[in-house]
Amino acid sequence: MAVSVSISTKELERQAKLVFEGKSYKLFLATKGALTVDSTRAAWEAVEVSGGGYAAATGTIPAGTYSTGNGRYEIPAINGTFTATGGGFSYDTVCLVVDGSAYLHSALTESPSITLAAGQSKSYTLTLVQDD
Repeated sequence: MAVSVSISTKELERQAKLVFEGKSYKLFLATKGALTVDSTRAAWEAVEVSGGGYAAATGTIPAGTYSTGNGRYEIPAINGTFTATGGGFSYDTVCLVVDGSAYLHSALTESPSITLAAGQSKSYTLTLVQDD
């Protein structure tokens, strides 16, 4: 006997609205050392890049829509561009915090680490989805 479960598109929308829509976000750069994605936000912020023109990207997550073609509820992309000035800066991890959570939503690790010299920029685009 086979059993299958389907989650309604309205349930995916409800979940996405609870978790993402209208919530603040912070996209920031860090040098992870021994930290893991499960380390606290405070631990990550303690190794956040500073100086060299660095500034975290912040904003509010907008409303999304259900994508029939992709079969998931999609939130518009979060974009962050980081530009170095002066002495520049180095990092190896891009961190996302949603709604001031005590832990990261996600972390993207660059290998090898990235060094931006004065006048150089690097952009990141993160896509948030609610999928069954």
